Amino acid sequence: MSVRCRACIKCRTYLVIHPGNPVNQVEIKRFEKQHLGHTIVTVDLNEVKGNYSSSKNHEAENATQEAE
Repeated sequence: MSVRCRACIKCRTYLVIHPGNPVNQVEIKRFEKQHLGHTIVTVDLNEVKGNYSSSKNHEAENATQEAE
């Protein structure tokens, strides 16, 4: 079984989908809200890994910059 993710083509970021995980479902909704108006697709992780950055890492960077 392959790992799937939601990816924003415009921002080149992705968020891994964990089926059955309610916390992940909230994260996915937040990701989709942040990228409202952008093209978001569901793809295999191996299709975007290396070319796109993880949304989790991007959010951590933003939190660090906001704290400064």
